[in-house]
Amino acid sequence: MFKNDSQSIQHLLGAEKKAEERVNQARKRKRCAFLQAKHLRLKQAKEEAQAEIEQLRQEREKEFKEYEAKYLGSKRKTMS
Repeated sequence: MFKNDSQSIQHLLGAEKKAEERVNQARKRKRCAFLQAKHLRLKQAKEEAQAEIEQLRQEREKEFKEYEAKYLGSKRKTMS
């Protein structure tokens, strides 16, 4: 098939180089997919945290309004 050992070696080196390139490309794709998944998980966690913060803010606001109505509302009546 090959005329001499030199051609055989060159052919094998070429095949090895192609295989190495394919492995490197696969690693890049895998890393990219991993980073995308990580980014999505972080984004989801951020959105969940923001929703929880908003819920707590609304609860505190409601508690403050109730406190304000109970204590400051009665003082305003007596001051008038």
